[in-house]
Amino acid sequence: GIQEEHYLRDSKWKSLKLPRQPANVLEPGAFRPLSHPSLKGAVFPRFPEGHTALMFWSDMELDNPQGIDSVDGLCQAISIAVQPKSSRWDWGKKLLFWRGTNNVSPTTGANNDIQVQFDRKDAERCVQSRPRHEHYLKLDRYHHGRVALVGDSAHGMYSFLGQGAACALANAGILAQCLQLTMATSDDGIATSIETALQTYSQQAVPEGHAATDLNLLTHSVLGRSIVAKLLSIPLLLLGALRGNLLMKRLNQDVSYKQVRNENAWLVRVSRYFWKRNRVPMSQTTMTPQKVA
Repeated sequence: GIQEEHYLRDSKWKSLKLPRQPANVLEPGAFRPLSHPSLKGAVFPRFPEGHTALMFWSDMELDNPQGIDSVDGLCQAISIAVQPKSSRWDWGKKLLFWRGTNNVSPTTGANNDIQVQFDRKDAERCVQSRPRHEHYLKLDRYHHGRVALVGDSAHGMYSFLGQGAACALANAGILAQCLQLTMATSDDGIATSIETALQTYSQQAVPEGHAATDLNLLTHSVLGRSIVAKLLSIPLLLLGALRGNLLMKRLNQDVSYKQVRNENAWLVRVSRYFWKRNRVPMSQTTMTPQKVA
């Protein structure tokens, strides 16, 4: 069967759909971090209009962030979390998230004047919904017989890279190319040709999927709770920036995940160390691992 390495990130998350905001509150393409004693996360644009608030909290026993159990509590917490704040780690986050654009809202200053608008029905659904987990998932192959795995079924992706859909489309592109090439050149029949194509697909897609999964681990250093992790990772981010290898900018260029991981090899190693200290095995949650025969 397919061999898997499967863990959960040591936090839970929910998302809240925000209605379209006035331009003086959130511009259509604006990204803004969320910082609150009970939650972390970000507000990011949603197509075709509006924004989504993505919230994380670390207490795995809670279905909502600490102290938030009502619509009013949720709206108040997000309103506080979205206000501009300064932090000693701001410049490190800028090194990580800078893409060469001006869409990231500044975090300096302390003017609490951002009045976020909410849809109370959406907020109520958010409070009552079940929290979800982010998965770290590595498989040794992306096919079984004549079945192919793509996207989240093949590799776990954290939200912070913003690469989930892109990685799934890359899988689909590789799969289509393998099927087209094998079917055009093979005389072994359709069934055998498909199995051969899927084997080739795994050989090409697995290294890229593993590299993307490794890059997710940066969440546990720069964006993690450990000060030591930040102190170790920020100089490595700065070194990459001096070399012209800004992580998020590289992900938006025509380069492979494997190349980006190799350019940030030491940063991935540091992040893996702190991930191993905090990762949550599937057996420690109420979720049941899926067995692949």
